[in-house]
Amino acid sequence: MHTFKNATLGVLSVIMGMALSLEASAQGVKATIPTCLPSATLEQLPQAFDAALSGPGDKDRTCLRQLLMPDMRIVLMVRVAEGVLAPHSVTVNEWINAVSKRGEESLYEHEVRVHTETFGRIAHLWCTYELRPTPDGRATSRGIVSVEAVFDGKNWKLAEVSWQPERSDEPIPAEYLP
Repeated sequence: MHTFKNATLGVLSVIMGMALSLEASAQGVKATIPTCLPSATLEQLPQAFDAALSGPGDKDRTCLRQLLMPDMRIVLMVRVAEGVLAPHSVTVNEWINAVSKRGEESLYEHEVRVHTETFGRIAHLWCTYELRPTPDGRATSRGIVSVEAVFDGKNWKLAEVSWQPERSDEPIPAEYLP
């Protein structure tokens, strides 16, 4: 009987240990889940997008993924030759993989002006942005992000995003500046 009692206590202590370990792991997982900004209104969408993009290159991109329609693509205007930009389309995963190579190096996108046009549950946002090395740092570059958004009944989602940086030969038009 004594052996049975010891064996039972041994099994219970293993089970308790596993339960405590799982609880600690679950708490650790909860602690690492980011708090995402809401996008229930169209006015919240640019701030949520900025927050999801900004920070270290290797940050968790859960919030970005929550803002996106499935299979959304990103179109970047990239330099292909001196003075020549061309569209380059990437998937969200391709963009995340490329940005994650920055590691802990941070960049912060900040919308300085947003022009919005809507009809029903669709919207186009023409967002003038600045890139900064810190949240309150001096802007190192700027450009325009063109966003097609749709409302899914609860939140605004990004359907397509196109980025073009400002260049000396293509300055941002005055009507899109703050």
